[in-house]
Amino acid sequence: MRKRLACTLLVLILLLPVCGFPAHAAIRTPKETAAPALPPIEAKEQPGDSRPLEVFLDGLLFARGYEWGGDAFIPLRPFCESAGIDMAWNGDWEQFTLRLDNLNVEGQSGRQYYIAGGRYIYAPEDWFIFNWDLYLPLNAFCKLLNLTAEREEDIIRLDGKNMRLLEGGKDYYDLNFPTEDVYWLSHIIGSEAGIEPLEGKIAVGNVVLNRVADPEFPNTVFDVVYDYEHTVQFEPVSKGTIHQDPKADDIIAAYLVLEGANTAGNCIYFVNPDFGSFWFDNNLDLVVQIGRHNFYVSRVKDNAGTTTGTDSASGS
Repeated sequence: MRKRLACTLLVLILLLPVCGFPAHAAIRTPKETAAPALPPIEAKEQPGDSRPLEVFLDGLLFARGYEWGGDAFIPLRPFCESAGIDMAWNGDWEQFTLRLDNLNVEGQSGRQYYIAGGRYIYAPEDWFIFNWDLYLPLNAFCKLLNLTAEREEDIIRLDGKNMRLLEGGKDYYDLNFPTEDVYWLSHIIGSEAGIEPLEGKIAVGNVVLNRVADPEFPNTVFDVVYDYEHTVQFEPVSKGTIHQDPKADDIIAAYLVLEGANTAGNCIYFVNPDFGSFWFDNNLDLVVQIGRHNFYVSRVKDNAGTTTGTDSASGS
């Protein structure tokens, strides 16, 4: 009887691995518990009207990018392989999901930004797929991998000495920016540009941060919003609408501004011309019109006494 029982137990132990139950539980590393690889979808042709670009990394010709619609796009895979970053992705021309080591990135066509590990990256150019690789616009590509870039005609030179993955986290903005900055920036964007496109929301946020950096204005977001130096600077403050809760896209616009997205250059004034822009047009230089707002820079006199604008850049 004992022999029969022993034999039965031995057979069961030997059969456990076959039945799918491991003989012992291994300790899994984060790498082993990561999401499975995502097979990419191939697009066999590059976008029409695109032209090739040579991409150099630290002086070495490293990859071929493309200019499409006036914007530069860079392939991710060769750079991830060089840096030892595990890359897997799936997607098409409407949306994509991407994993770079433990950083998850997603994009949706027309949304104008990517979500990367709880952070927001301004990317109005979208992306494209070619030869089994995902091509991202230059600015978003550099943001993800912490690269700096210089462009010369058909050449892009990347500085990779500090190349590393973007660090994220669901509480990233709470941990890395003053709470009051996020609060007031999103409120002024919502109350001044609640019905504007994302580009216009970002531009209003740019004006606020440009004023914070300008010695002629207060040096905090709150003080800029509530600036009474000559008159109330922002109408929602006098009307009380500044206290209305911002919508989700107003908060996202504030995050994008804090991430460095800029559509208004160095502008420090804006106005809806439907409500009168006489003083602005006669005392300032118009830089760009976005949605219902005109954005301006101050005029200064050069050494010859000629009045010029402080900035000639257009929004992008």
